[in-house]
This record gives sequence, C-alpha cells and structure tokens, in this order.
Amino acid sequence: MIAFCAPAVFAADEKPVARVGAETVTAPALARRIARLPDFQRDALAASPDALKRRVLETMVVPDLLYAQEAARLKLAERPSLQSRLRELLRLAMDHELRQESRARAPVTADDIRSYFEANKARFDTPRRLHLWRILSDDEALAKRIIADAKTADGVQRWSQYARDNSLDKATHLRNGDLGFVHADGNTDTPTLRVDPTLFAAADALSDGEVSQEPIKEGLHWAVIWRRGSMKAVERTVEQEQGSIRQVLERERLERAREQLLERLRASYVSRVNEAALETLRFDADGRPTHEITDRPGHAAPAGSSVPEASERGTR
Repeated sequence: MIAFCAPAVFAADEKPVARVGAETVTAPALARRIARLPDFQRDALAASPDALKRRVLETMVVPDLLYAQEAARLKLAERPSLQSRLRELLRLAMDHELRQESRARAPVTADDIRSYFEANKARFDTPRRLHLWRILSDDEALAKRIIADAKTADGVQRWSQYARDNSLDKATHLRNGDLGFVHADGNTDTPTLRVDPTLFAAADALSDGEVSQEPIKEGLHWAVIWRRGSMKAVERTVEQEQGSIRQVLERERLERAREQLLERLRASYVSRVNEAALETLRFDADGRPTHEITDRPGHAAPAGSSVPEASERGTR
C-alpha cells in the first residue's frame, strides 16, 4: 500500500499545480482528492506517491475540470433538467450539513438512551407466545369428535378437513385454523387478529404438539386448540439496543431541526403560491403530469380581413 502524507508530497506554498481555463488546482485541493480515494484504488493507480499525485491530476482532476469548462461553454447549467439536479445536490449537501450540526448541537447521551429504553421497554421485550391451531364450532359434540380424530394416525389430515368444512372462523379455516403465535392477553403477531385470552390459558397447560382434552368455551362457541409450538420470552438490555436507540433519537432530532429550518426559510423566502397556476397542472390516465392551458384567449383577426360566416360547408 502506498504511504501518503500531504505535507510530504506537496510544498507548503499555494502556487497552483495546474490551471484549466479559469480554474486552478492547488496542492491542498489535490491532496484532498487523493485522500478521498480508497487504499485499493491508490495502489492500482500508481506505485509511489510522486507517480500517484501525477496520475490523479492527469486522469481525474484535469478531466473533471475540462468537462466543466466545456459544459460552461455550452451553457448546460441553464438547462432545466440540470438545474433540477443541481438543486437536488444542494439539498443533499444542506441536509448533510444540518445532520452534522444537529449531532454537534444536541448529542445523544447515555442518559438519553437509557430514558428512551425505559419509556419504551415493551418495544424491546418479546413476551412468551404459543403457536396455536384452533377450530371454532357451535356444536360441542362435533368439537369432541374433532379432538378424538386429531389424536389418530392421520390426525393432521382430519383436522385440516374439519377446519375447512366446519370452523366458524373464516379468516383461518383454509390454513388449518392457524392463529399464529398467541400472547397471554389474546393478541397475536398479526395486528388485526385477536382471540379470547382463555385460549392461551388453556393451551398453557398443554405440551407442544398436544391437542386440548376438552372443548373450550369461547364466547358463545366451542373451541378446539392444538398447541403446535412455543416461544420463550425474550428480554433485551439497554446495552444490546443502544445502537438502534441512538439512531432513533438522532433521527428524531434531525427531523425537528429540519422542520425548524424549513419554517424559518419559508417565512423568509416563500412570498407567494399561485393557486391558479397550480391548477393548470393535470395528470393523464397513466398518472403522468401534464401542463394544460385551460383558458386560451381568442386570436383577433388581422385588420381588413372579412368576418367568418357560417355556410352549409362550414365556417368560411
């Protein structure tokens, strides 16, 4: 790997290393460009610092400036598409600057991380859960028959048939009545699915792979459950989560900084929004924007011309 140190390679004076049109390349600027290169790229470009600085100057810096000079001659910066790209680059640069300022002005401390962890502990801890299949029926005798048939050699196939044909829960009857992992409070890993907490209590007395011995009263119906598996509770520590918490807090502070900056800039620079002009922007059937002028002024006829008259062949 090439050893590289800017003071050792470049002189201390500010004489330009190269001049391209109106632009000049100074030694510090060239040093910064070389410093941004990854080690493997420096090694591939040249075998010594002297060769490296010349190689970077001739193959990277000067070509960039030549392209920039030609783009200026062609007035490419006046093109709307390029102006849009330049605005985007400036926005990204401003956002990066704001991110750095936010971190320096309000750094996330260990106390901040611990306070967030304690206030949101439920988000980091996973409670004990049971994986349950359930068939819901109005017929207690049928529920008992399902239990008996589920314990036979082809119990899974019979259970699946009962679920499809007899379960009142039409949200799960095509997937063996699979409720997924059920929590003690009746919630499941599916946000829209919740069951009676008595199912968890009954299943808690079973072993993984065991079917309930008797039907369980669930509201006005009878439920048969099959405990398919279980997950132990998981408790995370603040040390394990400090990296993710730091990212969350930094993102929240950055969002506040963005809002404050935009509010200040909007008050300073946004003077008018033309709602009438905004209404001329339309969207076609494919959702692409299109600009239509809805109210076109009529064109006056040249002086001395005759007034158009209607006839059987149209207006002439």
